[in-house]
Amino acid sequence: MKVGFAGIKQGWREYWAVYKVLKSKWHGSGFEAGKLEKELSEYIGTKYALTVNSGSSGLLLALTALELPKESEVLTSACGFPATLAPIIHLGLKPILVDYDLATHNIDIDQVERVLKDNNIKAMIIAHTMGIPVDLKRLMRLVEAYHIKLIEDCCEALGAKFDGQAIGSFGDLGVFSFYPSHQINGAGMGGAVVTNNKNYALQMRSLRNWGKIAREPYFIGDHKTDFKSKVDNLPYDEQYIYQTIGYNMLMPDINCAYARVQLSRLPDFIKRRRENWLYLNSYLPDKFITLQIPPRAEPSYFGFTLTFKDAQPLLRDRLSAHLEKNGIRTRPFFAGNITKHPPYQNLAGYYPVADYLMQNSLFVGVWPGIGRKEREFMVKKIKEFNG
Repeated sequence: MKVGFAGIKQGWREYWAVYKVLKSKWHGSGFEAGKLEKELSEYIGTKYALTVNSGSSGLLLALTALELPKESEVLTSACGFPATLAPIIHLGLKPILVDYDLATHNIDIDQVERVLKDNNIKAMIIAHTMGIPVDLKRLMRLVEAYHIKLIEDCCEALGAKFDGQAIGSFGDLGVFSFYPSHQINGAGMGGAVVTNNKNYALQMRSLRNWGKIAREPYFIGDHKTDFKSKVDNLPYDEQYIYQTIGYNMLMPDINCAYARVQLSRLPDFIKRRRENWLYLNSYLPDKFITLQIPPRAEPSYFGFTLTFKDAQPLLRDRLSAHLEKNGIRTRPFFAGNITKHPPYQNLAGYYPVADYLMQNSLFVGVWPGIGRKEREFMVKKIKEFNG
């Protein structure tokens, strides 16, 4: 039996959505992108949503929209995926790193509070790791007390909620990814940024679209050239007037059409991921850490972590080899301590939990393609491992 870490869950509705775009007269970012933005903003409960070509691009746009002065201090984690850290460096800002909490495998909010007291933090990028929300009750108290801008990295957590409210709608901006291993698939790529702030939305729209002028409402459709606007007193078409030095981070309509169908199926995807996660968790051997889920959190599980309680050299490696040999795909805990990797070694510090997860943790899939037989097989092989 083969049990993939992730896979493609699709059907005729996705095929038909893509086919309709292929038959249309426009394959770039247009009507389907606009519809996906509307549907996503309604789902998350924000005023604005902006489709982008990836979650990583979304994080870069979100941080850029804050317009922080150079060298401003931005807090994020030393553990996890580099997409939360890289934009801070790209924009010439100063990353301030904190460790993870071993009990939750999410950012250590106690450390966040201590860092806020001792630094002049302007913004935070906080990931909801493995689809499990951070304790937003505590985090939002700190955001309000210290007047911090918050970007929620929800790339692994579309559909998760805290106290009945969708994650991504708590901070100033929320970022999602439609990479194939995530909760919905954008036909291989895509992402989105959500916000309630009109200025942020317009700024990101301009940055995403080569720096073009962004207006509200946003026009999508056949553009008729006119020269009613001006550049340096020269009559010019507004479609080709630029207000920022931007990028091309558009999400094509084929990907948006595919993602729209996936979004409509998200409740079922979340249900199946939850069933798989809870099953694995109910049979988790004592040698592994049982994650603590914050009260009032409703996860949208991304993967299932297997973190040993007691550190032993190469034990994680042997577990991975055992599972892989039996057809169960595994992954390490992302980058682990990101400051161990060559591009980030200048940020090295004391991050014991990040180090621990880097050496003693891996995760397996819970995606909707895993059924009863597959999860029973996974439990059997996990239990068989004796080190």
